[in-house]
Amino acid sequence: MSPSPTLALPQIPLSPVLSKLPPLHLKNPTDYNLAFGTLSFTVIVLTTPHTGGWKLFRAGIVAPLCIAVFGYLVLCTEDEHDFNHWGVATLMGSFIMRILEFFIFFPPEENCHRLVPRSQGHSPSHESKLKSPQSQEEVVLIPEPVPPPFTLAKFYWSFSLWFSYRGIGWNTSCPLGASSRRDPYLRTSSRTHFVMVQMRKWILAYLVDDFFRAIRNIHSASFFSGLPGAVPYHQLSQFERGINSTAVVVRIYFSLVNSHIAMSIICVIIGGLLGWETEMYAPWGWPPLFGDLDELWRYPGLSTLWSRTWQGYNRRWLYVLGWIGIGENLLGLTHTGISSHPSVPPTSKTTLASGSFDSSSRNSPNPSGQISPSHPLPSSAIPNSDSPIIRRKMSTKLMVQNLIKSFITFLLSGIIHDVGSLALLLKNRSSGDTIYLNDVLRLTPFFIVQPFALAIEALIKTCWRTWKSRKHPSWKRGKGGEPGWLVTTERLIGFIWTWVWLGFTARPFVEGMAQLGAYRRDGGRELFWSFWGGVIWGKWYI
Repeated sequence: MSPSPTLALPQIPLSPVLSKLPPLHLKNPTDYNLAFGTLSFTVIVLTTPHTGGWKLFRAGIVAPLCIAVFGYLVLCTEDEHDFNHWGVATLMGSFIMRILEFFIFFPPEENCHRLVPRSQGHSPSHESKLKSPQSQEEVVLIPEPVPPPFTLAKFYWSFSLWFSYRGIGWNTSCPLGASSRRDPYLRTSSRTHFVMVQMRKWILAYLVDDFFRAIRNIHSASFFSGLPGAVPYHQLSQFERGINSTAVVVRIYFSLVNSHIAMSIICVIIGGLLGWETEMYAPWGWPPLFGDLDELWRYPGLSTLWSRTWQGYNRRWLYVLGWIGIGENLLGLTHTGISSHPSVPPTSKTTLASGSFDSSSRNSPNPSGQISPSHPLPSSAIPNSDSPIIRRKMSTKLMVQNLIKSFITFLLSGIIHDVGSLALLLKNRSSGDTIYLNDVLRLTPFFIVQPFALAIEALIKTCWRTWKSRKHPSWKRGKGGEPGWLVTTERLIGFIWTWVWLGFTARPFVEGMAQLGAYRRDGGRELFWSFWGGVIWGKWYI
C-alpha cells in the first residue's frame, strides 16, 4: 500500500516564508498575558455600538490586531507538551475565524441574539441575576434585545457571546440531543447535583483516557513515536488500526471533555455564590459536550454524529463563513437550512443596534442569524420535539448545492485542524527540512471526504422513507406503526455504517497525528503517572 494519503497538491514549499519567522520559544508569562489580554480586549470591543465609525474601528484596527496576536501565538511560541501544542494552535485558528465573523463579516448585533424566558424581559441592571423559572415546562423563550452600548449589561452580553463557544442560550446554539435536555442540565437542576454528576464523569473520563494513553505510550509506542522509522499505518493489522484509531479519538474526546467539565464546575459554583442564573453560570448552560451512544443508536448515521453528538465548538463560524459566506453569498448558491425557515425570528437590525425593543419588530429575519442547520444536508435532519423542523422537499439541484456548501464547510474545518499541524511541524521538524503545503494539510483529507458519504446517506434515507410512505402509509400514522424488527434492523444498519465509514476514512487523521509528533515521548519529555500503565504494564510513569 501507498504511504499516508495526502491531498494531491503541487509541491509548494513553505519554508522560504517560514524561515523568516523568529525561532520558537516556550510560552512564557508575557505570551499568556498577551493571549488573555487579547480575549478580554475582544469582549470590551464588542460592547461598543455597531455604528459607522465603530464598525470601521472593529474591522480595520481591532480585527487585524487580534489576528496578528493569535497568529504570533501559533507561529512563534511552543507548548512543552506536543498534543497541547497542536490543540492550542487549532484553538487560535478558531479564534481567528471568530474574529472574522464578529468584527468583519457577520456582526453579532445583526446576527445573534440570546433567548430568555418571556417573563424575564430585559433589565440591564439585573441582567446577571436572572431568576430560574418554577418548572422547566413554564419556560417560554423569546429573543432578547441587544443591550445598550458601553453598559455592564452589554459587557455581560459580549462575554457570553465570545465564551459560549457552542452558543447555549443563544439563537446560534448547536442542536442538542436528548441527553442534554434532562437533569442535571435543566433550568430547575440543583447545582450540587450538577457538580456531583460532573465529578463522576471526570473520574470515568480519567480512567478511560489513562487506559488509552497507556496504549499509545506503551502498547503502540512504535506507531505513535513520531520519529523516523516508526511503524507505518499500512503495516498494522486491522485490530491494531482499530485500537490506535480509538486511542487518537479518545485523546481528542477527553481533552475537550476534561476542560469542559472543569470550566463548568468552576462557573456553576461561581454562579451559585453570586446568584447568577445566566447561561455561563447555571447548570442548564453546560449540557454534555458530546451526545451519548444511545442517541446515535436511536438516530444512527453520520448526519446525527456530526450534527448532534459531536461537540459543535466550531459549528457557528463554520456555518456563517463556509455555508453562508462562501457558499451562498460568494458563490450565489440557494439559501437552505433551518435558518431558511426560522422558528424564532430576531428583532430588526435597527432595534438590536439601538438596544430598544418592540414586539412588533420581530419579523425581519436575517438568514445568518438563525440557528444553524441540524446538518449540512437538511433532508436528513432529525425531528426535535422541542423545536419542530419544517421539512422542505429537496430537488436534485438543491441537493448538489448543499453538497458543495457542505464540502466548503468541512474543508474549512480540516484547514483549521491543520493550523495545529503547521505548529507541530515547526516544533518537531529537523533542521534544514523543507516544509511543503502537502505536509501541512495532513488532516484535511479526513474532513473533505465526509460530505460525500453524507450525501449518499441522505439520498438512501430519502429513497427508503419515500418507498415506505408509498407502500406502507399506515406506518406513519402513529407511534408503533412500523414493525419493531424493522426499526431495529434500520438502526443496526445505520449504526454499523457510521462506525465502518469512520474507521475506513480515519487513516489520514490517525497517521497524520502520529507522524506529526502529537504523541512523542522522547527527548526528555515529561512523564506522567498512569494508573493503568502501572497496573497492566508495570510502568507507573509514561
